[in-house]
Amino acid sequence: MRPGTLELALKMETGLKNIRELSVADRPREKLIQLGAVGLSNTELIAIILRSGSQALPLATICKSLVEVIDDNVSKLGSLSVEQIAKVKGIGEVKAITLLAAIELGKRSLRQAPPLSLKDDTTVETLISAYLTTEDTVQYHLVLMNNRHELLATSELETEKGKLPDLKAMIKLSLEAGATEIMLCRNDIKLPSRFCDQEKAFIIQLDAAASMLKIKMRGLLVIEKKEGLK
Repeated sequence: MRPGTLELALKMETGLKNIRELSVADRPREKLIQLGAVGLSNTELIAIILRSGSQALPLATICKSLVEVIDDNVSKLGSLSVEQIAKVKGIGEVKAITLLAAIELGKRSLRQAPPLSLKDDTTVETLISAYLTTEDTVQYHLVLMNNRHELLATSELETEKGKLPDLKAMIKLSLEAGATEIMLCRNDIKLPSRFCDQEKAFIIQLDAAASMLKIKMRGLLVIEKKEGLK
């Protein structure tokens, strides 16, 4: 995460309490199912990997302590030894080994899978079309890219009827993915003129917010329905 963005992300994020005290929808595993892995903070992803706390400390406290040790930079975690990670109160050797194994799997998946280049909008359209349904409801997807226009992640943005996506949630997703370029995609359906005007104003707000964080907002891509979409 770039300097100066961690504080912003933390302000936007609701503090993770004892997992059992959270509502079911706010628990890390359930959030991953609803939002995808990219929608979770580092603390929440670590909580899923570690699974449980210790007799002395709840899981949320242990995860927060570890995130503080690595300055919320997961790349630092991969450079630590089992012994160094195990020194964090509540983790121990077994949990440290589990973390390093998960990190190594992530590294191997990146080495083996070539990055998908999204330099042109046609490629983005092909990618997102697979996620669109034929329902006559507005569907938004956020595409997150690095400075080489390569895909980092995509996220479906849940919206209430007649409302636009949550701006803060989109910025939070972008920061956590380390994106330097983003693009908002929507299915092509007939929308009220008032909603279209609100959408145009929203895109301007999103572009301004992204620019402040040195993230390029590539714009809104409206994708036509194609036969075969489910």
